[in-house]
Amino acid sequence: MPAISSVQQIVATLRAEMADHVARRHRAAGTRVPASPSAQAPMGSLISQRVQALDPDDPRRNSKAFRIFLESVLLSEFGMELINDHAFYRMVDQVQEQMEQDPRIADAIGRAVESLLKKP
Repeated sequence: MPAISSVQQIVATLRAEMADHVARRHRAAGTRVPASPSAQAPMGSLISQRVQALDPDDPRRNSKAFRIFLESVLLSEFGMELINDHAFYRMVDQVQEQMEQDPRIADAIGRAVESLLKKP
């Protein structure tokens, strides 16, 4: 499945680029509590609901859909306690900008967004 492959590629890229940064933060703040496997299904449902709620006429819809996905993956990977951290959202801004400008993963992002925007 190309959509799953795209998502896996994006997640692998995120892990590689962000693991050191987040690890340093967590060493300073303590340990994290990763999302449990049982939390993964509700997270996928929440991503789908949030993406489907986006205005179909919004010119930034694709970017917003990817943002929803990106936030969810990063929170799942690095701990839900980041949800209330303003620095987390600044980091997401930077990561999204870098990823969207990287031609090596732009196609994967496009395929992932297409998959996210499909009606369930």
